Amino acid sequence: MSWIQQNKVPAAIMGLSAAGAAGLGFMMFQSWQEHSSALEQFDNLNRGIQGLNSAVLAPTPQNLELKKGLVGELTTEAGKLSTVLTRLQGDVKPEAISDTGFQAKLKTRIAEVRNLAAGRMALPAEFNLAFDRYNSELPKSNDEATELSGYLDAVESIVKSMVQSGVAQLDMISRSDLPSEKSSAPAPKSKGGQPAPAAPQLVKRQTVTAVITTDQAALQILLSKLASPSEMPYFTVVRLVRIENERKEGPLRADVGLHTITPPEGTEAADNAALIAVAPPVPAPGGANPPEKDDTIAAVQPMNQDAVDVLGKEALKAYLEIDIISFQTTASAAPGR
Repeated sequence: MSWIQQNKVPAAIMGLSAAGAAGLGFMMFQSWQEHSSALEQFDNLNRGIQGLNSAVLAPTPQNLELKKGLVGELTTEAGKLSTVLTRLQGDVKPEAISDTGFQAKLKTRIAEVRNLAAGRMALPAEFNLAFDRYNSELPKSNDEATELSGYLDAVESIVKSMVQSGVAQLDMISRSDLPSEKSSAPAPKSKGGQPAPAAPQLVKRQTVTAVITTDQAALQILLSKLASPSEMPYFTVVRLVRIENERKEGPLRADVGLHTITPPEGTEAADNAALIAVAPPVPAPGGANPPEKDDTIAAVQPMNQDAVDVLGKEALKAYLEIDIISFQTTASAAPGR
């Protein structure tokens, strides 16, 4: 008699296990084949997308007409958008000015801001409205001087808003350079060797960076002024605000103990306390002598203070990045500006 016949139960278990292992191996092999096929299809599709992205548009008449139509549609929609955006800003176009005229205007505006801030807001020791270089040099041309004049008006409006909002101190102010102030880079060239035409720019942005020391109320007023079209003639956007509180931790419970306070002299509470303190004795009913001590007419005790300022009165150090946005119409938008 064979071993299988003698051990039918173990033999059956081993047979089932072998069949299960063979089935599982077949399923794993089939899954691996399907995975390899799907991965190959993904790689082919990815290579096809990369090829389409890097392919050059064929210069056929059909493609040329299609491109012209799309460019015309984009120009029309951009013109509509620029018309709407220009209505959001007032008429802040600067008047033409010469290079020497701009330098004289800068010195005059610096003196005006210093007079306005005297006794109200502390200014840096070297304060030139972020136009330091033009105290000793002139703009490159009258066109640049005109553009700088409008930029100066915008920076001056921001600083005056700080003074009017109650900011305690202006620690630092700087600005981004105009494209004409930067070193000119070589223009990109097309395949024919000619400079490639640049797309018209419908939005111009200059950034003013400032660090101020103030309290919460003045900071809220300043942010409201910068966002209000009725108080700020320029379209300004506060792109970044970082605030550092002078107190890194909240006060301890022992530091916020309530204490008694005495009404200040001359106030209604102090006057009432004085009247009660000197009130004459009131005769008792029936003609009896008044008591020697009557607690009802005793002098008013100092009042208990039921609330104290825990947070909200500390000085803040705020870092602001303010963008001055200028929208241009399609007719005035100069390429590459």
